[in-house]
Amino acid sequence: MPRPSELTNSRAKRTIITPGGRHKVHRRKFYSPKGTCSMTGKKLQLPREAKHGLRKKASLSSKRPNRPYGGKLSSEAVRRGILRATREL
Repeated sequence: MPRPSELTNSRAKRTIITPGGRHKVHRRKFYSPKGTCSMTGKKLQLPREAKHGLRKKASLSSKRPNRPYGGKLSSEAVRRGILRATREL
């Protein structure tokens, strides 16, 4: 998916040919993908404010989970890292 700055009319509109041979213009909707964990690759569980449509009004801190590495790592990966760090001590 493109960044919002790359979403121009020429990228969004696609000319298709129908089975009857007519040319029609279809407009594609671009949605930003949900975040993924960099360690496990799983989808992040984001707060309600981070979802599509509410993004502009919310502050940056409300779009991330309020915990260490919130918005970057999943809770499972953080839990694994904490356990690994305590075992090494």
